[in-house]
Amino acid sequence: MIFRRMREHVTSHNWFAVWIDLLIVVVGVFLGTQVSNWNDARVDRGVVAGHLSEISADLSSHLRLHDALYASAIGRISAVDYIYEQAFGRRLPQRLELSTESWDAPPAPPIPEDRLNHIMGYVDLVRVNLGSRQAYDSLISSGHLGMIENRELARHIQEYYSRYDDVIEASLVFREFRNEGVVSGLGTGVSLFDERPAGEIIALARRDQRFAAYLRSQREWAILHANLLARLKDETEALLREIEAERARLS
Repeated sequence: MIFRRMREHVTSHNWFAVWIDLLIVVVGVFLGTQVSNWNDARVDRGVVAGHLSEISADLSSHLRLHDALYASAIGRISAVDYIYEQAFGRRLPQRLELSTESWDAPPAPPIPEDRLNHIMGYVDLVRVNLGSRQAYDSLISSGHLGMIENRELARHIQEYYSRYDDVIEASLVFREFRNEGVVSGLGTGVSLFDERPAGEIIALARRDQRFAAYLRSQREWAILHANLLARLKDETEALLREIEAERARLS
C-alpha cells in the first residue's frame, strides 16, 4: 500500500508527499527493529533470571551444608587437642604456619564427656560435599554467561566457583590423608568406628609416634579446612546478596 502510494506521488511529482511516505517507511522499520530488540532483550533477561535463580538455589544449599562440614573440622581439632593434652600434657599451637600462609585455629568446644569413647569418630570424620554446582555448569555449558549485563556479577560468579573448586580439591586431599590414616590405624587395632575408652587411644598416642603424627596432621589439616570453609561461607553469602539484588532489578 505505502509503496503504491509512493509511486503515485512520484508520478505526480508530489515530492513533499514522497518524503512523507519515506519518513513513514523509515519510522516503521525503526519501530519494528526496536520492538524486535526489546522482545529479544526481554527474552534474554528471562534466561538470565532463570540461571540466577538456579545459582541462588545452589548457593542456599551450600549454606545449609556449611554447618555440618564446619562441625566435622572443629570436631577433629577438639578430639586431637584432647588426646594430646592427656597424652603429652601440652596444648598444641593455636596457629598453623605454612610456608606462605598462616591460619588461626578456630574455637573448638571440647568433646562431650559422654562421647569420649567415640573419639576416633571425631578424629576421622571428614565431610567434603559442599553442595551442587549444576546451575553454574548449566550457565557455562549453555554459553549464556555473556548474557549477564552486570559484568561485575558475572566475574564474581566465575571467581566464586573457582574458589569453590579449590575447596573441593583441598577437601579431597584431606579425605585421602584420612583414608590412608584409617588403613594404617587398622594395623594397630584402631578403627574409626571404635567404641573404646579414650584412655586406650591416649595410651596408643603416647607410645606410637606414627599414630601421634597422624593425629597431629589431622588436626592441622582440620584447621586449614575450617578456615577454607569459613571463608567460602562469607563469599557465598556475599554472592547470594549480589544475585538477589540483580534478580530484583531484572524483575
